[in-house]
Amino acid sequence: MTGYIPTQGCELLGAYRIAMALKDCVVMIHGPTGCHFGPNFLEVLTNNHSSNGTVSVMRDRSVIYGGIENLEKAIAITRKHYKDKKIIVLSSYIPSIIGDDPEFIDVDLYVDCGGFQPMWQGMELFLEKLGDFIVRATDKKVDHSKTNLVNLVGFQLDVAGGEEDLEELKRVLALYNIRANVIPDTLESLKYANYASLNVVFGYGVKLAKRMERELGIPYVVVDYPYGVEGLKCFVEVISRHIDLKINHGVSDVIIDKLKKYRDNLPIFYEVPTCIVGDLPRISGLSRFLERELGMDVELALATSSAKENFDVSCTKLVNSYDEFYEELKGEPEIIVLFGTDEERRIRSDTIALAFPSFTRMSFVPYLGIGTLNLISDIYERIINKVWVK
Repeated sequence: MTGYIPTQGCELLGAYRIAMALKDCVVMIHGPTGCHFGPNFLEVLTNNHSSNGTVSVMRDRSVIYGGIENLEKAIAITRKHYKDKKIIVLSSYIPSIIGDDPEFIDVDLYVDCGGFQPMWQGMELFLEKLGDFIVRATDKKVDHSKTNLVNLVGFQLDVAGGEEDLEELKRVLALYNIRANVIPDTLESLKYANYASLNVVFGYGVKLAKRMERELGIPYVVVDYPYGVEGLKCFVEVISRHIDLKINHGVSDVIIDKLKKYRDNLPIFYEVPTCIVGDLPRISGLSRFLERELGMDVELALATSSAKENFDVSCTKLVNSYDEFYEELKGEPEIIVLFGTDEERRIRSDTIALAFPSFTRMSFVPYLGIGTLNLISDIYERIINKVWVK
């Protein structure tokens, strides 16, 4: 049987993905080299600048005598070479099993990721831990209703076009005079998080948002990824319920005006069978855009990661395991466009890779906001090549 790239990862991988987004930190996995290689391999291929991952390199003897000594040596070496960086340690399964006690370890953040939980729970776990830094930095009462700052929580940057999508959302918010603080970005930037009027959670970071609401009085909303014109409008409207802003749908007019040039081409999208793969918040927003705005038929969807909150996926059938997805896909020979990860490119080389992992695709443009035009263009190309080019 053909092996699969682990799109449905473990708790450690989920925590690692979020931790690596902290630009002022070195992320050390406390465990054997095997626990480090996979996550770091995916991370570096996604962003060649992202080389801030390392490992404590536990040996066989550490299983008997404990791995703390190894960890302390690795931390000392790391501090020597990364003088201006903070150190985060993610403990893998073996240290948890043998009972390593990290109480006196000199690091900025230690997270035990030794549980057998899915990837999304690792993302939730790490984001929740960041709450300690946020609450600790709160030294006075803030009138959250009078600030125009929002925290964008849990937005995934380690996918193709992720950074460009984030910058586009920040650009759109700036048009409404709203500033955006990103969690995670740096540990240093967390001290500004308590000044926000609202936490906007992109599927992951719900526990953190609930804690900030409870202890700091900052409300939160959970959103999916706002693909398309209507998705962007809904995104702004949700924020407007908590922040006083004047809704201006003219922000989306440039997209509509550009599409008028190809208005006679748009019926080619109607009822085109498609399939989507990705984390639940992403495929929720994407499926809505494909079906409601482009008129396509999402026949099959696979959620590679679940989420704490419920999300609606507009599709004929939603599956949660790759084996089931693969069997269903074999029974859908008429699928024209496939959205997904690097794994799906092994099935269809023309897959639009936009979910984790997606290192087989380079992207320097967004798919959100004005990037809707880029997404529509890529879909159009697949349809033409599949239907007309023989």
